[in-house]
Amino acid sequence: MNTNQHFAVSAIAEGDGVKVTVKSDEDEFIYLIANGSHAEYQRFFATLAKDIGSRPPHVLDGPHIGAGEPADWKPLVTENLSPRTHAGYGDPAVLKTEDGYWLVATSNDGADAFPILFSADLEFWEHKGFVFAEGETPSWAATGKGFADFWAPEMAKIGDEYWLVYTARKHDNVLAIGLAKADHPLGPWRDRGDPLVDGFAYQSEGAVDAGTQPVMSGGVIDSHIFIDTNGDRYLFWKRDTNGVWPRPLAGLLGRRPELIEQLFTAPTDRKTAIVVAALLPFAQTRRPMERFFFMQPLIEAVLDNWSHVKAVLSEEPDAAIIREAMSTPIYGQLLSETGQLIGHETLVLANDLEWEGHLIEGPWVTKQEGRYWLFYAGNDFGTPAYGIGVAVADNPLGPYVKQAEPLLKSRPNWWGPGHASVAPGMDGKPQLFFHAFFPNTGGYNVFRAVLTTGLVFKSDVATCTI
Repeated sequence: MNTNQHFAVSAIAEGDGVKVTVKSDEDEFIYLIANGSHAEYQRFFATLAKDIGSRPPHVLDGPHIGAGEPADWKPLVTENLSPRTHAGYGDPAVLKTEDGYWLVATSNDGADAFPILFSADLEFWEHKGFVFAEGETPSWAATGKGFADFWAPEMAKIGDEYWLVYTARKHDNVLAIGLAKADHPLGPWRDRGDPLVDGFAYQSEGAVDAGTQPVMSGGVIDSHIFIDTNGDRYLFWKRDTNGVWPRPLAGLLGRRPELIEQLFTAPTDRKTAIVVAALLPFAQTRRPMERFFFMQPLIEAVLDNWSHVKAVLSEEPDAAIIREAMSTPIYGQLLSETGQLIGHETLVLANDLEWEGHLIEGPWVTKQEGRYWLFYAGNDFGTPAYGIGVAVADNPLGPYVKQAEPLLKSRPNWWGPGHASVAPGMDGKPQLFFHAFFPNTGGYNVFRAVLTTGLVFKSDVATCTI
């Protein structure tokens, strides 16, 4: 298929899957996406790339960011420890108590929300239960395979209680942050009954998602509680703006196809943009995560042309909402003794380094050597481009100064390290705990292992050491 060929793309639901037809001037290709899993969409786009010369998924590329020697990070959990846990332990948050180490992790759309692991020595880990077992999830949160999204839980000891902040998808499909409390890490956990932080709205006038729905709302994710040495409590979280811009961009390219050649020079990326723009009307009818699966090839094309795409869109009056949503802000705000937000939210950090691409997320603050260190993840979580960054400040809410390069990035033996937490090791020295994919894997509901490495803090630089 040559670059200038025209081709038509259509999609219809077929059983639990999707039938996609791609017609060019010379050929017709018919594909069946058998189910709504990320792996099936990756397979579809990989096959499409072979047939028409579009972009293959990044997950097939290998660690193009962070090649070199294998990482010497220490693996802690490399298999599911319960038959009711299906995708490992992404976004692992570790809390050290007098008893030992407690770990909670993402469960995606699993029936049981947030696995709880325990270790007395950081060597042997045991599955202890779930924060919300099946049937016990908060009433405001959506449940069920393909609908639920339980992400990034984190446990903190506050007074005589344990507090757990987490992300869940509401019944209106918007991601929100919840708060639950318990007298012990194993619960029972008492949810507050409604979101602590709800979705947000854009104020841009006339913002329309593919001409059908307003792009005026978005979700919030990745909450973190930091307790300062004076006892002050802070909540940090991220506005999930990276989930907002891909569909408006696809809609804009569908209405203004001449922009495709302005944004992309590679034939693979131009063909990808044409296909994704054509699939958008059907994608709009699918559940939230499937919409992301449809858009991911366009996201990856944008990321590989990040500076150029932003420069072109900066001149486009119809792209205001897209430009705004390409910045992912992390906010912080004080918490009261009872767990209410007080005062005003403060913009703490945003994506502004090339390696971060269209997002930063997963904030975690720790005080070391008299300063405040904010660890975060950047770029696309399901690909080898994902990594962990760090910034430092003299106050919990900043201003923070980032290290220019990621602290951890993909290596041949572990891909996509991300969403870190910090806790004292057995020797009392700080350790970083994080997830990563096995090589040649990545994506939503794909197994993520838990790893650790030591940390050293000096002046304005944090480094890792075993």
